[in-house]
Amino acid sequence: MNLFDVLKLDIESLESEYRKLSSVLEKIGLSEYESRAFVAIIVKNQASADEVAELAGMPRTSAYKALQSLMEKQFVTSVQGRPTIFYPVPLEQIRNRELGGLEEAFNKLEAVKGLLSEKGMPQLVYTISGKRGVLSKLGEMLDASKTRFIISTPAIQEVRSEHGHRFKEAMGRGVEVIIITEPMLKVPQCTRSYRKKDLLATDVICDGQSAMIAAPDLSLCGFSDNPFISAHLDNFMRMVIERLDAAQERARV
Repeated sequence: MNLFDVLKLDIESLESEYRKLSSVLEKIGLSEYESRAFVAIIVKNQASADEVAELAGMPRTSAYKALQSLMEKQFVTSVQGRPTIFYPVPLEQIRNRELGGLEEAFNKLEAVKGLLSEKGMPQLVYTISGKRGVLSKLGEMLDASKTRFIISTPAIQEVRSEHGHRFKEAMGRGVEVIIITEPMLKVPQCTRSYRKKDLLATDVICDGQSAMIAAPDLSLCGFSDNPFISAHLDNFMRMVIERLDAAQERARV
């Protein structure tokens, strides 16, 4: 039995509806096979890779790869056994996560909107590829910090492993070090730390003068020492910190 049978729709109607749904899912980062597998899991609520393959009409190897990818992207979970059973992450949780990420991205875009035309000068952003290069630049920024260093990252464990001593040295120089990372992760020595779920990137601000935005896995980043770009991202990070401070205050009440 496949989706055509389950949904009791004729092939043309189902394909039309699937194309619409697949188009939406692709906009939030799912491939065609991932979209098809995710729909199958939603329809069945729990399923093995074989069941997903049959229901979604794809080869078993493709279904398994799609399910593994969906787990990495936090769209499904699994319980190990013979066979492994896959479950969908609650749709409301996915909705809130994806909408939150979009809101954060558009807030950043709003922060730099019109910056070039307002200042009449080029926005110099340098691209650095490779985790070693990104971590090296991050370390340089930390060493150069004089007053305030802000980092928001889901990869704090790698940053701490590479630069733990630099955080300590910055604190020794009197630098205010602020860290935002995922819950339950150990942070290096800092002035203040905050926990925030579903961070989508690594953002770094050094003294409000230089800035970095990097991929979640630190494989690629954009770096700028343009003070206008840095100031805009600094203002955005201050707003994030203010919201986190307010949330902590509400939790204490």
